[in-house]
Amino acid sequence: MKKTKLAVAIGLLATAPLSIAAEVDDLLSGWTQGASVALSSEYNWRGISQSNEDAAISGQFDLTHDSGVYVGAWASNTEYGDGRNSIEIDAWIGFSNEIDLGGLGLTYDIGFLHYEFPAVSAYNIDEVYFGLAIAPIENLNLSAYYYQDLGIENKFANNYADVSADYTLPDWAWGATILGHIGHYDRQAGSSDYWDWKVGIAKDIGGFNFEVAYIDTDTTDDGGNGSNSDSRVVVTVSRELNGSSADSQNMLPDGFSTSASVALTTDYIYRGISQTMNDAAIQGSFDIEHESGLYVGAWASNVEFGGSENAEIDAYAGFKNEIDLAGTGLSYDIGWLHYEYPSNSSLNYNEIYFGLGVSPVENLDLGIIYFHDVGVENKVGNYYVDMSAGYALGDLLWDTNIVTHLGHFDRQAGASDYWDWKIGINKDFGDFNFEVAYFDTDDGASGDDADARAVATVSASF
Repeated sequence: MKKTKLAVAIGLLATAPLSIAAEVDDLLSGWTQGASVALSSEYNWRGISQSNEDAAISGQFDLTHDSGVYVGAWASNTEYGDGRNSIEIDAWIGFSNEIDLGGLGLTYDIGFLHYEFPAVSAYNIDEVYFGLAIAPIENLNLSAYYYQDLGIENKFANNYADVSADYTLPDWAWGATILGHIGHYDRQAGSSDYWDWKVGIAKDIGGFNFEVAYIDTDTTDDGGNGSNSDSRVVVTVSRELNGSSADSQNMLPDGFSTSASVALTTDYIYRGISQTMNDAAIQGSFDIEHESGLYVGAWASNVEFGGSENAEIDAYAGFKNEIDLAGTGLSYDIGWLHYEYPSNSSLNYNEIYFGLGVSPVENLDLGIIYFHDVGVENKVGNYYVDMSAGYALGDLLWDTNIVTHLGHFDRQAGASDYWDWKIGINKDFGDFNFEVAYFDTDDGASGDDADARAVATVSASF
């Protein structure tokens, strides 16, 4: 669930040799970190919707070495209308380099790609791929890729060929980028072969990249629901760590700034209870903030409750500031939060929240946030209190933080009230943050989803 601006991290005492931190940081030598997040009107893969035409949140983490070796992972919510399949997680490893063709660079790329569906392993795929890319003239990029299914883990030896081009228009045309793609899927498992194509336009605005694309295929064979392969318009907003979209913040009016985040976690825990039936989750946020303290944003995650729902998208707006209390800053934050489930609107609800945060001594942060359901859109005045405290260990232990939380959910709709709690430890490695935390509740009404569990998360903010 989206945490407000006052969410804090906590730490407890410990000791360790300072050399450990240096040794770990040395592991990043020669490697470049990458991350991205995207919110789209649907997840479309090879011309066919993988989210049953509903919205999709996706994110990526990758590491690229100076030698050309790279590894990475990407995830998105999915929905095929046939049970628990709310997330896809892809992992890859490859090698890329450039050949000089008389002053013209030809990039080649070869690798292995695994598609993992944690809840439905029958969907898993393994492919090898080879690609070439070239920029024959300024602002024009051409690429061609070939993917070969290895014919293991439930699939046959399908293959897919992809040819893409993009051209960045001159400044007098607002510097937008025209996108084009055509692909052919040769399916060996009894399904018909087909072509897919795409044409679109993209533009970096205010720190984000916005894309509008038309996508179509020449098939209706998409596994049982022909509408998933019909023509459609797909809208996407995205941002990359150190990407060109972040540089476009200079287009914003004075006093405004933007940010985004992405997280891949082993479980989406909301107020102590799993929202993904104990499966993994991909999450991301987009925020716009004014120096006055006003902010608006959106946060999204895959979800799975055993029904048609596959994504949650939250929108929020608020105001935050700080009061000087005899040299100690007291932060306050007040706002409105809407929870939206696009494929199951009966789950929607709205809350207002108010929070306070203070740092009474160096490295120690304390916070409390009160959330109150406003009693519209299916809910009836529940409220939740979130208390947290934090102490950053700094050089005492490898620059780690031990994170804790205690919350109480007062539910007015017949379900029993309960407490939930969390304790964990996190650490920044370059631009990535890694956290391992223990969650538990005293809720006896939510079954396995409320049981004690350990959750691991990697995240990045940019």
